[in-house]
Amino acid sequence: MKKIIHITTGLVLLLTACNKTEEHFNILPIEKVLKERSDPATVPDGDAYSKTKVDGFVKQMLEERNDFHWEWVDLKILWSALQSGDHSVAIGYKPAETGDISNTIHQLNIGKDEWKSVHDALIDLIVTELSRSTGTTVKWEDILVEDDPVLPIITIKLTDKTVLTRLYNLKNVRYLEPLDYYPDNVERSGSGCDGSSTALDASDWTTITPNCKQPWNYVSTNIPAAWNISQGTGVTIGVIDAGISSSQNLLGLNFNNGLSTGRSITTDFTIGTSAYTTCAHGTSMSGLAAGARNDLNASTGVAYKANLHFIRGCNDVVLDASAEKTGVKNALVKMGDLNAVKIVSMSVGSPFSSGVLEDGVNYAYGKGKMLFAAAGTSFGWTSWWGVVYPAALTKCVAITGVKENGSTCASCHAGSQVDFTIPMERNTNSNRNTVSLSTNGFNPTYVGGSSCATAMSAGIAGLIWSARPTLTRDQVLNALKTTSQNYPSINGVHGYGNINARAAVSAAMLY
Repeated sequence: MKKIIHITTGLVLLLTACNKTEEHFNILPIEKVLKERSDPATVPDGDAYSKTKVDGFVKQMLEERNDFHWEWVDLKILWSALQSGDHSVAIGYKPAETGDISNTIHQLNIGKDEWKSVHDALIDLIVTELSRSTGTTVKWEDILVEDDPVLPIITIKLTDKTVLTRLYNLKNVRYLEPLDYYPDNVERSGSGCDGSSTALDASDWTTITPNCKQPWNYVSTNIPAAWNISQGTGVTIGVIDAGISSSQNLLGLNFNNGLSTGRSITTDFTIGTSAYTTCAHGTSMSGLAAGARNDLNASTGVAYKANLHFIRGCNDVVLDASAEKTGVKNALVKMGDLNAVKIVSMSVGSPFSSGVLEDGVNYAYGKGKMLFAAAGTSFGWTSWWGVVYPAALTKCVAITGVKENGSTCASCHAGSQVDFTIPMERNTNSNRNTVSLSTNGFNPTYVGGSSCATAMSAGIAGLIWSARPTLTRDQVLNALKTTSQNYPSINGVHGYGNINARAAVSAAMLY
């Protein structure tokens, strides 16, 4: 918790708060910038609800609506949710009379007066009101988590109901999100990082030139036939995930091995201190999207001549911590600002809607990126849910996995937001999925769920864009749609169905 300094008189408190505001923020008077809603809520009575009661509200809403948004709950539940976790609340802000910014957020300059005045007035309000409410001098640096330099978001530590109510009642506040809330009876996830322990069946891969393994489901998606036209040359695929292994040199010194010469791999991170971790998930996803068509007997990726830019944005596939949502949002901003990146693959997600994640998606989409996101892979308590976030957002292409026979894979989520499917699981054994790079060495490993389907789809988009570099994002998406299994129909849980890589590349050549 933050350090606080007790003072003896209200006069000293007032002078201290005013001096701090004048010294650091140089803003217009608060009342000229911050506007209250016409129907303000009152400060919640009594104590906060117990964590058990908050969890009950959240789960009931999930069961009733198969979705959850924080704007659907009342102020007392919102405040109560902040009492748990790391107490961080994300404040999305805007000038009071500004409407929806989802389609323009990538064009904003939050350093301009109209935005900066709101930003600074909010800081002044929070510091002054929190000092008044607690009877102590509160320093901004003691409660600040992140002051986003690109997007209109401030994240702070907050449990005070009076200050939260003031923020809740402002027209300037787009959303208030308890960023670290997670149900008590659900273990914080490490999902996806351990990899598979199932021994490879020899029928789940074939050897192709120059000496690498081709996963069985590449044929199911018509990828080898697409290679006759395009291999991903000139395209950069972005992958946001939970880190890659520094021990897998096919994502290092051997990235240009075999038939995959003349390309580059770059890395970055927005969580932790490096892109490299022991988590197998990011390694497998990178290997599927753009792994080398190698001569080392390892598995090959889909767009094996594409460049790869990897950003570690989270610790595992389930975005259940505040730092992970912030990390993925920041990774999306970085991807958005990289002109070379056309495609972003995200095999990660959260069961809860997130304004922070949505701002990141809107930014990257506004910058022209084609965003592929996993519909979700079950980890126990979410097995009954539909599509998770960010895949549920309309600006993401939502992908899930199916068995050979077309039924949803054992652990995959499906729902009305799904756009496409990829066969990635054997009918007779749910542990026999597609194969990809392991954390070290050249022996591949099984990897399943909607995650691998997403990475493969991003690779297929790379083949399409490489074949016709002048295509727009909408034209690439249209090529995928019009050649898919169900087109022109849409299945209620599988969208347009299985992607046909060869047909999609061929259709793109006609534009």
